[in-house]
Amino acid sequence: MRGTARGYALAVANMVVSGAAVYVNSLGVKLFDDSTLYTALKNFVAGLLLLAPFAFSARARAGLVAAAPRRVLLAVVALIGGSVPYALYFRGLQLSTPVTGALIDHLQFLLVAIFAVGFLGERFGAGVWVALAVLLAGLSLGISVSAVRLDAGAIYLAAATLLFAADFVLMKYLLRSVAPLTVMAAKMSLGSLLLLAWVAVNGRLGAVAGLSLLQGGFVAVTGLILVLFTATSVLGLRLASATAVTAIPAGAPLITTILVVISRSTVVAPARWLGLALVLLAVTAVIVLGSRQERRARAPEDA
Repeated sequence: MRGTARGYALAVANMVVSGAAVYVNSLGVKLFDDSTLYTALKNFVAGLLLLAPFAFSARARAGLVAAAPRRVLLAVVALIGGSVPYALYFRGLQLSTPVTGALIDHLQFLLVAIFAVGFLGERFGAGVWVALAVLLAGLSLGISVSAVRLDAGAIYLAAATLLFAADFVLMKYLLRSVAPLTVMAAKMSLGSLLLLAWVAVNGRLGAVAGLSLLQGGFVAVTGLILVLFTATSVLGLRLASATAVTAIPAGAPLITTILVVISRSTVVAPARWLGLALVLLAVTAVIVLGSRQERRARAPEDA
């Protein structure tokens, strides 16, 4: 399997992991009074796991040393991808509604595509852009417009989404010269420490001492899932375009909905099924059209 094909396959894997993560996290977060603490802890677990290879692998340490000239940009990745936007997002949810958060979050892949054109020089034909528009429409179909609020919370949510999108573009740039493991470790380890510091500043870190076995188990499991999510995302980003690697995982609600229906026998509204059908169609189009265009673009390089 060539590099581009592997990148797209990793993006699909990321979609599956992301969909499962949303489902598992929806169960885990209910065990915590503070969702920010829960997020900081599972991110910390992921950060520790991603640091472990540096203790045993000389190659990993060599990659870290080689990335020294990029340490400032790696710190920025941790700030805008592993810490600050989480704090902004949760603050936004406190001030606004979950529906507003979901709608704004759906814009992330579109922002990445726009940034990728301007900063990475990515180019796709009209078909991919139409697919992105259909993807946004499918994700938004069934959302209760009356629950959307253009309030102070929406500003925080928009800022978080903007930072997450910028982080993907910056990681794509860094992956041209920095080892994927180094990028992943910087984002999750330093990012989680900064997030824990935020929790501590707000006086909520003491709750860690009172965690139950069940809470600790969910933190460990979701931390492992986050490692898989980060690995498939960053490795896919190294091999394929930022546009595709963020658009394809946006189809994660397909996986989450299937898991919810299977586990809870939940009835899904017809409008939601129509939206998911559009999402599936759009993701398929991005995979087919996007991979074809990327292979053609790389053909002269491989010749």
